[in-house]
Amino acid sequence: KGVGWDDEKVLMMDLQYHNICRGAGLYYLADRKGLVHREFGEREVEEAMENPPQTTRAKIRGDFVRRANQLKKSYSVDWGYLKLNGHFQKTVICKDPFRSRDPRVERMISSS
Repeated sequence: KGVGWDDEKVLMMDLQYHNICRGAGLYYLADRKGLVHREFGEREVEEAMENPPQTTRAKIRGDFVRRANQLKKSYSVDWGYLKLNGHFQKTVICKDPFRSRDPRVERMISSS
């Protein structure tokens, strides 16, 4: 299209590619058109979303999200941090990707 990498259109495409909405994300559009090679089927993806690897911090994130939802608490989650939102915001940074338990996270969620 004759645009450079720093063009706003390219930046918007990057954002839309990573949009997780199945109806709007460019990844899902490309997948529907058969342009994506998938290593795993939809069933395996759904299974992984519900049952994270039990030997990584994905387990900590999954346990945290599940418990926060049960308690109806607002939260923010990223690859390396977990945060309970609200008046007394609490954040735990989980640096080790191979650590599947963190007492700080357990204390944070149990004290809320």
